[in-house]
Amino acid sequence: MIILKIYIIGPPASGKTTLSKILSKKYNIKSYELDKLVFDDLNNHIRRDDETIKKMFNDILSKDSFIIEDVGRSKFVKGLEKCDRIYYINIKKRDIYKRVITRWINMRKGKEEYNYPPTLLQLIDMFRVVNSFYKKEKKKLDYINNFKEKVIYLDKDKLNELENR
Repeated sequence: MIILKIYIIGPPASGKTTLSKILSKKYNIKSYELDKLVFDDLNNHIRRDDETIKKMFNDILSKDSFIIEDVGRSKFVKGLEKCDRIYYINIKKRDIYKRVITRWINMRKGKEEYNYPPTLLQLIDMFRVVNSFYKKEKKKLDYINNFKEKVIYLDKDKLNELENR
């Protein structure tokens, strides 16, 4: 097993989970969705308290190797400092809107797994999260640039290339 710590950042429906699975298989490293730390899917998708989230996150960071994926929440910046490689998925907002809608339809049809029920309210919330991501993107990029020696920027074409290998 390779010892490697990877952090993947991108908007909802950008391909973070797919990339995480590809890298997890390639390097034989466990991957973690930070949404699952924040929200307890076994308990009605309720938000965990900050102390529990912090403990769970620190448990992941204490491992020799990991792949973590998130939308770039500020509470998880410690992960950027601890990792060896940062993948930043840079896809246009309109493409993300299309992907969110496609994902939601596929979840409704049972063609795609989901962490939360694909209701109309959930779809609206996903648009809110997408908008929030892009509203805060400059701030995220400014912070990530502190680690530019370990950042790999992936646009739509580079991401598709990785997914189709």
